[in-house]
Amino acid sequence: MKTLKYTFFIALITLSISCSKEDEEFYNAVYTAVPGLVAIEVQPGYNVNDVLWLNTDAFSRYLPEPDQTTPLDVYRTTNSEQFSFLYRLEKQVNGEWQNVAVGNNIIEDKGEMRIGNYITANAIYNSNTENYEYRGGLRLTETGQYRIGFFSGYNGVDFDLISDSSNRSTFLTIATTANNVTNGFYNFTVN
Repeated sequence: MKTLKYTFFIALITLSISCSKEDEEFYNAVYTAVPGLVAIEVQPGYNVNDVLWLNTDAFSRYLPEPDQTTPLDVYRTTNSEQFSFLYRLEKQVNGEWQNVAVGNNIIEDKGEMRIGNYITANAIYNSNTENYEYRGGLRLTETGQYRIGFFSGYNGVDFDLISDSSNRSTFLTIATTANNVTNGFYNFTVN
């Protein structure tokens, strides 16, 4: 009888240990791809003290989903008040691309920006427009060759917009693109 109890106990422990520990299952993470959710407000030319703007004007609460007939309700799915993405400003110096410390040369029009080794853009949900809104600017302070770089996304090609979901809500990562970006970069000159 003791052997049967021990066998049952060991089987129970084995089953509980073998449960999946995948982050996606633990955090309830899902992924999709929707191109064109970020826009670079391109100008024909840039001069010192011009502002380079990025925005999420196309980031609606309701997004088309591949192979689905009804749009995905991002807000209802995630309960998230914001989505974030990362980018950086680089300058070409002696043939090498170097990260530019943007310091206080940022302008927040909509959403929020946090500065570190890169810029974290937070698109904040607006219940009146039903859009996730971000419009952030970088004041261009010196002449030279520049580029905006986006970090590769989960699909290895695009970059990610990631929800800031609350506990027990779905964490959504959206692989997206921005206009005029080639291989993850928008190149431009400041005169």
